[in-house]
Amino acid sequence: MFRLRSSNPVMRTASSYTAVSDRPLTYANVAAKTVFLVFLIAVSGILTYMYLESVGFGLLIGAMIIGFISVIVGTRSVRFAPYASVVYALAEGVVLGFISAIASFLYEGIVPTAILTTLIVLLVMMLLYSTGIIKVTHRFASVLVVGLIAVIIMALLSLILPFSGPLYYLVCGISAVLAALFLLLDFESIKSSVDAGADQSVGWILALGLMVTLVWLYIEILRLLMILARTRR
Repeated sequence: MFRLRSSNPVMRTASSYTAVSDRPLTYANVAAKTVFLVFLIAVSGILTYMYLESVGFGLLIGAMIIGFISVIVGTRSVRFAPYASVVYALAEGVVLGFISAIASFLYEGIVPTAILTTLIVLLVMMLLYSTGIIKVTHRFASVLVVGLIAVIIMALLSLILPFSGPLYYLVCGISAVLAALFLLLDFESIKSSVDAGADQSVGWILALGLMVTLVWLYIEILRLLMILARTRR
């Protein structure tokens, strides 16, 4: 079994599969699947961005629901994980394209900055993990889980008692930091799966889990950039 169970529910499912396969998983395999999913999100997002007038709130809500369901399906079955991952990427592309179009309309040039910042954060977290500067332990994972629960509670409370000012900025900042740190848990799950010799089919679950975190990270970075742009006006 794997050494560390990720707090990402997608990665937890991947970690439940033990080793011994004639088609062992590799880092290149996971990377290729992740790049493919990023490509699908980009295509779907760009099309949504270009034809925003044809995208109503009904389609947006439908895409969010489909994305949520596809993640659940992808985590439940290795067999359906490839299809669920593709559906998730296409659905989330619609969501991100819609959100990005609105952000771009309000603040010119903010979307390219958010994309570049997300990429930089990804590379930095990969460097911190690969060099061992930040070690992923059970205590580390537990702290992140507590932080995530706190952010979720704050987000739910904000629906009842809308936050503003410093408190809202603090919640947004913590959420963005959590998203970045959760990448480390994803990296650890991928490493554990590769070391255990899991089958290549598990790579779809790992790629899907990484995409979920990256989408979360992009949204939080975009939100932070919008806050900064708003305070400068």
